[in-house]
Amino acid sequence: MSGIIEKAATMDEKTELHHVSRPKRDTSGSLDLAPTDTAFTQCFSYATRHASKRNWIGVYPSGSTGPENETYTGDSLSWGYAQGDKGVVQLSTENLPPGQYKAYFLADEGYKWLAKPVVFKVANPWGSISVSDAGSSFTFKYSTPLPDSQNWIGIYNSFGGGPKWQRFISGSLTWAYAPDRNGTVKIDASALQPGLRYRAFFLAKGGYKWLANPIEIAKPGNGPLAFIVDQLTTHNARVGEPFHATLSGMLENPRDANSKFAKGKYSAADARTHGWVDISNDGVLSGTPPKAYGNTTTEFIVEALGSDGSTAEITVVIPVIPKGQLLVRELTVLSFNLWFGGTQVKDYHAKQIRFITNAGADIVGLQESTGGHAIRLANAMGWDHWQGDDVGIISRYPMVKQYGPVEAAGAVRIALDRGHEINFWNCHLGYTPYGPYDFCFDHLSPDEVLKNEAKSRRTPQIVNIMKHMQNHLSQSGTVPVIFAGDFNAPSHLDWTNATRELHCGIGYFPWPTSKHPVDAGMVDSFREVHGDPLTKPGITWSPIYLDNEGRTEPKDRIDFIYHKGLKTISSEAVVVGQPKAQPDHYYNEWPSDHAAVKTVFKVDNDGSSGSGDPRVRWGMFSAVIAATVACASWIIRTCIRKRKSGKDFEKGGKDGDSSGTSE
Repeated sequence: MSGIIEKAATMDEKTELHHVSRPKRDTSGSLDLAPTDTAFTQCFSYATRHASKRNWIGVYPSGSTGPENETYTGDSLSWGYAQGDKGVVQLSTENLPPGQYKAYFLADEGYKWLAKPVVFKVANPWGSISVSDAGSSFTFKYSTPLPDSQNWIGIYNSFGGGPKWQRFISGSLTWAYAPDRNGTVKIDASALQPGLRYRAFFLAKGGYKWLANPIEIAKPGNGPLAFIVDQLTTHNARVGEPFHATLSGMLENPRDANSKFAKGKYSAADARTHGWVDISNDGVLSGTPPKAYGNTTTEFIVEALGSDGSTAEITVVIPVIPKGQLLVRELTVLSFNLWFGGTQVKDYHAKQIRFITNAGADIVGLQESTGGHAIRLANAMGWDHWQGDDVGIISRYPMVKQYGPVEAAGAVRIALDRGHEINFWNCHLGYTPYGPYDFCFDHLSPDEVLKNEAKSRRTPQIVNIMKHMQNHLSQSGTVPVIFAGDFNAPSHLDWTNATRELHCGIGYFPWPTSKHPVDAGMVDSFREVHGDPLTKPGITWSPIYLDNEGRTEPKDRIDFIYHKGLKTISSEAVVVGQPKAQPDHYYNEWPSDHAAVKTVFKVDNDGSSGSGDPRVRWGMFSAVIAATVACASWIIRTCIRKRKSGKDFEKGGKDGDSSGTSE
């Protein structure tokens, strides 16, 4: 019904622009449920002695968000006018997931009650969906009283991306039509990742309205059980402090979720070196390293046993830091564009995990993670995560604060140790128009290119990000700042008169997306290490896009890791293997169309002193003594001191699903 879901412009719920005389609460009126014979609707009968054309009925969650105190507490989920002294109003429930709700009969576009509210339930959708076979394809049985030629079943990641609120969030991974009243449909599952869980939705008329409750499904492994990597180095442990890590997500071909974990075979001598570590059946490592293990590494074998009897082994290495020393001395950071989550390459999940693990990364800024891919990666590695609409951040060390996202970016505060924290920002700026195309293909003037930088949203985005980052930058002496991302534009540090031969004959150009961070005092970590852009261009766009409609694709460094308050040890653009050019990229070991950026920072013992967060628990060991030592240490220290190809990826599985563009 038109006008049901959102209120007309004449009614402002938040500000109550209509200041009118309202009757005192008079619940002598009535509000009751009325029979409904139309799908995705609920009818209400009402009566009142205070009739008004602006009286209305609003639906809210049954919790505390409704106008219980006759004041605005949140927008209604569905609403309609109830204009007479009695009548029936039909409201849409199509955007309401199954559950309990409360309807209020309210006066004069305000929040004064005209009757007691009524609680009602949105029932489970009338149809059903089940999976009867899983392998290279899924076989679904379905039924619905509302058959339609455009009804369809779509498969999404279980951790995000699906139409949880019956609206588009991201494109389906794979899909098929389900047009009949009762039927069976097979959906290709070849692109899904073995061992991961997914969610199947039965949806109406080519849209996102549920026809049945979604169901959880998993793709079984199709080969021998294996670990994604042969060796895993965990986060650092420290003498006397409890240590925890998880391995359960590191399996590559599990048949199901019932694999068991145990230490592999070892001798009595081996037991003396890693006897402090236990492993649970579900793959959790735990223990407290004793004093004798300071400045050592604990190494041992873990064996996994699949439900089908197959086994796999991995070598686990735990660096152990002496008591009283800084837990993290070096910090490895990646900026990694996933390329539609990685879905353009076969077995992308294992390839991404393998890259991040082998790179020794501690924190990764992810771009193109729409659909929950940051959550997927973090869950697999037992890391912490923040997931935005496009960008995501994963960290082996705990995120103690998540800042409100700004356009094209997000930020978190990460605790590397007690009193040692960093602020980490990650961005994915607008992708079109693309500056090097403006110069190299369209031969625009510098002024025209600068105008297009603003048109692409990159310039206003970077200005806004730096504005929100200003407070963090001012505190970078104690809490360093790292800023990673796909900026979708080159750097003024690379486009110089000396490098004009690399850039269509264009010399120096003040790209705003690099100028603003540098002018704010941030340091480009790659160019800090590699000062000559002619001999070390550090190209990240693109290892696989080499041809652009018969023209040579411009090569540029458009992915960056900036910092303020740290010391850079090394920085490099990274690609694994020898990726084949698009369109022959599907079997590449490298799962992206960008090169990643890897920077290693030195963590200074005298810097990055932060306030911490009560959610960070570094162990229950000798609580009083530990607190005293920590405080004394703090006091002493204180006193002493692209889609550049122009080809949008339009279908995220289902035709018409806009899964986002490679930006």
